[in-house]
Amino acid sequence: MWTAFLLVFITGILNRIADMVADDGLKLSNNYSYPIGAVYGLLIAYTISIYPVLAPLAIAVLLSCVFTGKIDSEVHYLGIGTFLFFIYIFGLPPVQLLIFIGFLAAGILDETGNRFADEKRFRGALGWFFGLRLTMEVSAFLISLITGEWIFFLAIVFYDLGFTYIFAGRRFGRKILNKRRANKVI
Repeated sequence: MWTAFLLVFITGILNRIADMVADDGLKLSNNYSYPIGAVYGLLIAYTISIYPVLAPLAIAVLLSCVFTGKIDSEVHYLGIGTFLFFIYIFGLPPVQLLIFIGFLAAGILDETGNRFADEKRFRGALGWFFGLRLTMEVSAFLISLITGEWIFFLAIVFYDLGFTYIFAGRRFGRKILNKRRANKVI
């Protein structure tokens, strides 16, 4: 099971770098950014092929990003395309429908709520909650509590560790961006 958490952690790091390229102005040449998208797509497909219990979570998160317009750059298109290619190769694992629907609803709420918080349409506790993007964590905790499958909650925790706190965390990520924004492509 620790392999799943390592894969999810690495996927979080790569996804954050892809977001920094797509959304935050990190200038990486296509020689670096495209492989990052391809590898995170491959890792998601591989992870759910060897840990099919994570399929409803991973597929719901991907679809919630697609449905809310978050997949909007070449590096993310490549990530999704690579995911689809390797799911075709590895085979789509069985997906528990109710768990998938729960995660899909949580993912759409998370993306939409975060956008509203960023636009200052949500303020106070609601703005704080969605600004920190806690919807998936709370949902994964509740679904894990109900099903007894704690891999959902732990997968979100390890993904967040990679995405938010290690390498490309908010403070460290901003330092990288500030150094790279001088129109220098690495």
